[in-house]
Amino acid sequence: MLDESHLLISTEVLELLKKEALEAYPEECCGILVGRVRTQEPRKAEVHEVKVARNSAVERRRERYVIDPEQLLRVQAETRERELDVLGYYHSHPEDSAIPGQADLETAWPDTIYLILAVERERVTEVRCWRLRGSGEAFAEVPIGYSCCPVDSTAGTIQR
Repeated sequence: MLDESHLLISTEVLELLKKEALEAYPEECCGILVGRVRTQEPRKAEVHEVKVARNSAVERRRERYVIDPEQLLRVQAETRERELDVLGYYHSHPEDSAIPGQADLETAWPDTIYLILAVERERVTEVRCWRLRGSGEAFAEVPIGYSCCPVDSTAGTIQR
């Protein structure tokens, strides 16, 4: 069970995510957060790398994202082989806040983190992290911790 107290991400990876969100604008970008859940206190989900996904939503790509199921299965298999975890997903909200909307709630999975980047024209205005509450009816915010250095030797990578 993913019960982290916060998300740890390097500023290098965050900058790459911001660039990805700006390149996808005005549509939503999306991808997969890969890393480990640290079991000792304080518990945290540490992002080691990011897998960029093509937004394969058929319609309303400015308001929704869909990660190709085949890509997701490949990433899950790769992470297991490397003793890493799929921690969750990131996506952008063009011309909106970094607060999950109804579409996010309808597609959210328990024990999964969701990093949302708010994008307005040519800049990312906000980055926030969420996970589904136990009841599944709402999100709880997950604090984000930033590191200036990669979490480990594989951190700071973004793969397409």
